[in-house]
Formats: sequence, C-alpha cells, structure tokens
Amino acid sequence: MTEPDRGMDFEAFVLETSAAFFRVARAEAGGDLYSAEDAVQVAYMRMFTSWEKIIARPGSPAAYGRTAVKNAVIDQFRRNQRIALAPIQELPEQESRIGIPDAAYEMIKEGIDELVAKLPDRQRQVITLCVLQELSPEDAGKRPRLKEESVKSYIRMAIKNLKKHINETGEEVTV
Repeated sequence: MTEPDRGMDFEAFVLETSAAFFRVARAEAGGDLYSAEDAVQVAYMRMFTSWEKIIARPGSPAAYGRTAVKNAVIDQFRRNQRIALAPIQELPEQESRIGIPDAAYEMIKEGIDELVAKLPDRQRQVITLCVLQELSPEDAGKRPRLKEESVKSYIRMAIKNLKKHINETGEEVTV
C-alpha cells in the first residue's frame, strides 16, 4: 500500500469513528473535554504508525481503536495524575440509532455516569455498547454473545430501571 493510499484509507476511518471515539474517551476521562480530545488524538497517531498491521489483523479496526482510546486515557491519567473526575454534564447530540424513543435516549445521556453505574452488569454493558460506543443492537450482542432481541430487551429493562430510579429520587421524568 502506498503512502497516499494508506492516508486516504486512514482518513476515511478517522472520519467514520471520531465522534464515537470522542464519546468513549470523554466517558473514560470523567467528562473532561480536553483530556478526551487529547486521548483521541494520541490514539489516532499511534494507530496511523501501524495502520497496515491493524487492517491486516482479523477483527474490526474500530474495536482496536476503542481499546487504543481507552488506553490513551489511562496513559494520560497515569502521566498527569490530575484528570478531573467530574460527572458528565452533557454528551454531544446525536440521533438514536438503537431503536428507542428519542426522549428515552436523551434521558440516558443526561447524567449517564451515575445513572448507568446503578444498573445491573448486563444492562450497563449493553447501554455502554449501544449508546457510548454507537454499536447497533446486533453488533453489541456479539461481544457478550447475546441475540439482538436480548440486547433490545436489556435496553428496555435498563430504561425501566432508570425511570424507576429517577421516580424514586423525585426528579422530573419526560419519558
């Protein structure tokens, strides 16, 4: 692969994954925008240097990239030891691609760190894969080996649990 071909292929990959990688980095960095941006840039720089090896490997380059982003955030934290762990106030806007009502999707995005932490393990895993990493229910089910219908069911259960928690705390519910 020539240098221009390699660059064009990588450029398409960056354009396709940058929003999702930023959300993953922001969640991992405790909501710190600047640390998230830095981590994504570091991950992309590292990936570019070994791009030919990454695309030759079996598996998804996007999955490799998500892991690289998470590792970049961890490296940053270890290097700085001062990343603010403030709760996430607001995630970037996007339309729901996972088949749940937009109002429910908005509820999930608000205060996601504290609300999702209270969900049972499987529901938290599915919400993280579908919402933060923008995977479809079909793709999200591949990691924990769940059927698409099971993933959608876990999403519905998670929404019910989130509504229940919000009702118990007395906050306003719009869903």
